[in-house]
Amino acid sequence: MDSFNNDIVIRFASYLSSRDLINLSLTCRKFGSSQLNDTGSSLMEDTAHQIICNAKGDERDALPRMANQTYLELYSELEKLRAPRVFDQLIGDRISYVDNDKSHTKYTKKERNYLRPNTAICNHVMRARRHYATFVIGGTDIHFAQIGITRPLKNWDKKRLECFDPKDRDHFDELQQERTDKWGDSTVQVCSLMASSRRLPNGNVLGLNTVLTSSWQNDGGALEQHRWDQEVAFESGDKIGMLLDVDAGTLTVYKNGRRVGIMKDGLSGEYCWYGAIITPGPDIHIEKQPIPID
Repeated sequence: MDSFNNDIVIRFASYLSSRDLINLSLTCRKFGSSQLNDTGSSLMEDTAHQIICNAKGDERDALPRMANQTYLELYSELEKLRAPRVFDQLIGDRISYVDNDKSHTKYTKKERNYLRPNTAICNHVMRARRHYATFVIGGTDIHFAQIGITRPLKNWDKKRLECFDPKDRDHFDELQQERTDKWGDSTVQVCSLMASSRRLPNGNVLGLNTVLTSSWQNDGGALEQHRWDQEVAFESGDKIGMLLDVDAGTLTVYKNGRRVGIMKDGLSGEYCWYGAIITPGPDIHIEKQPIPID
């Protein structure tokens, strides 16, 4: 190994994933020890640093390095930023992927006599700049599905919950234990759109959209809901775009590429995309898209 200087090692290692860099750092002290490197960090940490430096400007802007964060951790976030949007976590025993497609989820049971919310969460964390994704709620009874943002929840799919809704006060104490300084000062911990519509006798379709938010506190902000003043009707198969501007603290909604309006403001800190299905009927598909030009 002494025949390979550090520059050669970093050049070849830069083609590896963050997980592979971590595995490589465990193989020998030359790769994983900071004591053998003039920079004061390990070769694999220096490799991750170089990868971040070579990233596009908008990617680096979306991933400001946090206090005590390693470049290997930041590289892992960069990979998630670049990857297609998928639902990494399925929480509840009545939700599954459609044809093993992690971007597409559905309710698996046929019952209709009571509501059993199940939730799908993206692990990609949005903490700076602007992020855009489209959701398609297919099937029937689309008002029994909700889409929006929530605080990052790590490994909640491992809890084996029968049902879960991040707006359910039964989980508030446990959800508050996930709090970090990265949440910022906003009391909006979860925000979702319940898209709905009603067809009138004259054939027109009336939008009946509801915005739901929660502070995860058992007080007046436990669950707030209001009829959105935009009467745009969403029907099964429409592409509902959501633009989270973390810097401005706003969540803006689009319908089939056309801007509808700001659904929520006063946001700050980290969020992830999520979708919830309350009963059988609807299914949810998520996709990363370029940020629209209004």
